[in-house]
Amino acid sequence: MKAILGIALSLCVFSSVHAQAPDEPIVINGTCDPKSGVTIDNGDPSRFACDSAVIARTERGTVLIQFTDKSGDDGRILGFAGTIEGKQGFGADLMQMMAVERIYLASGDNPIPASAGTCIMNWTGLQRTGGRLTSILCGGRGQVENSDIRAMAVLQAQ
Repeated sequence: MKAILGIALSLCVFSSVHAQAPDEPIVINGTCDPKSGVTIDNGDPSRFACDSAVIARTERGTVLIQFTDKSGDDGRILGFAGTIEGKQGFGADLMQMMAVERIYLASGDNPIPASAGTCIMNWTGLQRTGGRLTSILCGGRGQVENSDIRAMAVLQAQ
């Protein structure tokens, strides 16, 4: 009986040591869809190359999703922030929707208030129990300096 209890305790300690803390950002590597980019007014879309996304909770309790190209030398990001609809745990639903409230076109830049936007995250299961993100799509629209800004990023996880 003591041996079984010891093994069970060891498994609990091992799994808790290797589980990701809930406050740690989630980093996803993958392939960005060629349609990812930004359009200003009715101009041609400016393509945005990315190979990773970082998902984190902000101090306000909202979620920030930033797409970037790790191999790029310009440090560009395309970010979307908002509130997850429904269950709040990452992967609590296999498909989670986030209402986009702010769009970021550069790191540290002032956000663009979104007039419309959604992010869709597809999961294999609850993240804190080993589920992983398989794809993420974000799109949003907002106004800045009398210009209509439309941004979209799609990443397929590897």
